[in-house]
Amino acid sequence: MRWQALLVLPMTLFLTACDPGSSDVVVKIVCPRINEYDAKTQDRALAEYNALPKDSALRLFIGDYKQLRDQIRVCRARGASAA
Repeated sequence: MRWQALLVLPMTLFLTACDPGSSDVVVKIVCPRINEYDAKTQDRALAEYNALPKDSALRLFIGDYKQLRDQIRVCRARGASAA
């Protein structure tokens, strides 16, 4: 118990020595890059997607990928508005 009391004083001094008014917090939003595809490639991908069986696992994966791309777009929009 005695050694704990010895730690309290230096820790208290350390914490009270900080001036929270002079500290600036900088938050930088970093979003992953989105690959851009030309219209021809997008049309080909859509045709291939439509050719998949309705119960294809690839449909699930592609849906997840779309959600990630949508989330990145939101992230980028927030980052642009914060700048």
